[in-house]
Amino acid sequence: MTEIDKQRAVINPSSEFDAPKDVVEDKNLSKPQKEKALAEWEPDARLMQVAAEEGMTGGAPNRLKEVKRAQTELGVKPKDDTGTPPPTKTG
Repeated sequence: MTEIDKQRAVINPSSEFDAPKDVVEDKNLSKPQKEKALAEWEPDARLMQVAAEEGMTGGAPNRLKEVKRAQTELGVKPKDDTGTPPPTKTG
């Protein structure tokens, strides 16, 4: 992985990795880089969860549980451990 790829992996991890567990298993990223990548992936996963609940995903996978599992495996305490998705525009 080149330095540019590392930057992209941290900023937009889903563009470089198929699943959150791949971030944890990657040998090229440091632990802080992995933590940042998973922190970046989490809000996207939360939005996908809301979209799935509203029937708007078009079959795209919701990876929130995978992100949380990867954070736990890495030893990161997630910022919001409630698992509550962000409010929708109607709620």
